[in-house]
Formats: sequence, structure tokens, C-alpha cells
Amino acid sequence: MINCEKIAIGLVILCLISGCSNKSDTSVENQVVIRVDDRVLTLAEFNEYFEPIRMSCDKEQAQNSITLREARLGFLMQLVEEMIILRRADELHLHISVQELDEALRGFQKDYPEAGFEYLFLRQAISFEAWKERLKKRLLMEKVIRKELLKEVSVTPQEIKDYYDKHWKEWSHGKEIRARHILLPSEDQAKNILERLQNGDDFATLARLHSVAPEAQNGGDMGYLVRGQLPGSLEKPLFDLEQGAVSPVVKTPYGFHIFQVIEKRETSKPKIEECIERIKQGIKKERLGTAYGPWLAKLRSRYRIEINQEVI
Repeated sequence: MINCEKIAIGLVILCLISGCSNKSDTSVENQVVIRVDDRVLTLAEFNEYFEPIRMSCDKEQAQNSITLREARLGFLMQLVEEMIILRRADELHLHISVQELDEALRGFQKDYPEAGFEYLFLRQAISFEAWKERLKKRLLMEKVIRKELLKEVSVTPQEIKDYYDKHWKEWSHGKEIRARHILLPSEDQAKNILERLQNGDDFATLARLHSVAPEAQNGGDMGYLVRGQLPGSLEKPLFDLEQGAVSPVVKTPYGFHIFQVIEKRETSKPKIEECIERIKQGIKKERLGTAYGPWLAKLRSRYRIEINQEVI
């Protein structure tokens, strides 16, 4: 099942990406990779969708033909799953309205300075219109799943208490930190900003002026973080910092990062009242996980599905 979560919007984009729309007319590129009833995905489209994912791999992974082949096959299965769910949307006469799409776009953009939002597309060579079309499909898939699997989900007080008793330790991580973050598109820019920080310039001011991260307008303030919320490549250098310290430049597929730890503190056992929404979402997720496989299998048996793995 396909999921998305926010660390930064870049992670969300990697789940929704589609390449630019220039398709080759050669017979090879027009070969059908997936067919679900009347829905068809060509090799050209598959390659467009996969290219930004390939770009996000490190150099060693990108040059390893076995690893790349496994990644392509895994992505192929995700697209099959997507096309099955979209076929179900056709049957249910569901669609995403202009208003729903605009609201989702505003949700992505509201925490991002305009330049930062545009930079993410430039960095991945993604057409905004193509990305928006993929977002529309993602929203439609979510609508189908809500209608089919979450239409009558209710959670009792006893279920909430039982879930809290089982999971509260997962939400108490011992230590948490509050940090500021600057994300820059080039290493030269990052080194220049780091030098200015080392010479006494204010971190929050530089974040507002130069960072392309979603929290830039708040002076780079990421709020409180615990281990497990960030990718390992960011978590280790951040949590290793002393309070008040500034990190060296950290390179990731999303750009060049600089962090400052504002505060470190011990966490306490969360109160159940503070966790109600998290608990409800957790229970719904568990139920969805149980029901999703059989539901998808039923749809698979219902549609005519053809998959051509050899051409990818």
C-alpha cells in the first residue's frame, strides 16, 4: 500500500512525482507496460514517472544494475496498485473537483516560501502541471479508499484506552530537541551561509532570507523533534549537536542543510487526552491495513490486468 508523510515537502513530492510530458513516438516507448481493463500505461510514461526516483538514488545505487532493476520492479507494482484503485474510481463515478485540488495545493504551499516551492520542482526536473496531475490521482485514490474501507469506522472509549496502554511508550522518546534549519540548493551557497553564521550572523534571519525549506518563514524553526522523525542522514548530525551549536553543511538528495539546536529537554509520559487524535488515526490505520489486502485482491480478480515486466 502506498503511503506519504511529511518530513519536508520534498519527501511528499517523491511519492507523487511525474516527469515532463515529452514522450517518444518510437514503437519501443509506446509498448504497454500495464493494462487494467481500458486503462493503459506505456513504457514512455513509466520511464517519466521513474526518472525522478532514479535521480534521488545515490551514485552507487544508480550505477548498480541489479539494485536499479529491483527499484523499477517495485515501482511497477506500485503503479499496478494505483491503476487498479483508479479503475475502481471509474466504477464508483468518483472524481476530484477543481476546488478539492486547489485546496490540496494550498495545503502544500502554505508552509513554503514561494521560491522554495518552485525550487523543489526545478531540482527534480518536474513539470508542475504533470506533478499536479499526479497529485489529483493520489487524491482520487484516497477518496476511493475512504469510501470503500473507512466509511463506517467508529472508535470506542475502551479501544482508545487499550491502544494508549499499548503504544504510549512509542510517543515518549526520552529526549527531544528544538531546532532551526536552513536548506539551500547549492553547496557554495551553504558554505557561504555557514561562514556567516560562524562570524555571528543570526540563524533565524538568514533562514528567512535564504532557506528554501518549509519552515523558512518561521526563522527555520522546526519545532520539537524526537528520534525517528527524520531520515538517518539528518537525524544523526542533528541529535549529536550540543545546545546552541550549529552543524556543518549536510548534503542529502534534497539539497544542503545547516542545523542549529535551540533547546534539549527530557520528555514525560504523554496524557491520553493529548493523544486522542493520534490514537484514532492509529486504530483506523490498523483496520485499514487488515482490510486493504483482501479488498485489493478482490479488485484484482475482477479486472483484466496485464503486466509486461520484460520491457522495463
